[in-house]
Amino acid sequence: MKITDDDFLKAIWKSVAENLPYAATHNYFGDKRGLVPNDWFYVRYSTHICTARRSNRIDLPIGNAASMNRIRKLIAKVLLCAEKHRPGDAFYFWLPDSLNKPAFELTLSMLESYGITKESVDGFGFDVVARKITNSLMSRFG
Repeated sequence: MKITDDDFLKAIWKSVAENLPYAATHNYFGDKRGLVPNDWFYVRYSTHICTARRSNRIDLPIGNAASMNRIRKLIAKVLLCAEKHRPGDAFYFWLPDSLNKPAFELTLSMLESYGITKESVDGFGFDVVARKITNSLMSRFG
């Protein structure tokens, strides 16, 4: 099966959308959740992927060397962004902020509509809320 750049980027976006509701909240002791601040640190934290853990996040039938080559190629094409790194080291990469920032802000807004606030609240049923938010993100942003 040939995996195109578009397939690869879609798999990255799917991973980000699935993780975003969890990364946009703090997980407190006692199954409680609270919103993270709406700032660039948390936008980046919520949407980046580490190359060392990419096989756990990107669900495609592609080997490690091939996925790393694809990531480097997409960074060179400016379809992915990345932090500066030394050759051979793991590094973080992410989709452009033109997608990540609106998705992050929409996630925070949807979490608030489900009763999650900056103060810790009961996180019972959060997985259901997270799936709903992920589905909304996927339908809104593709």
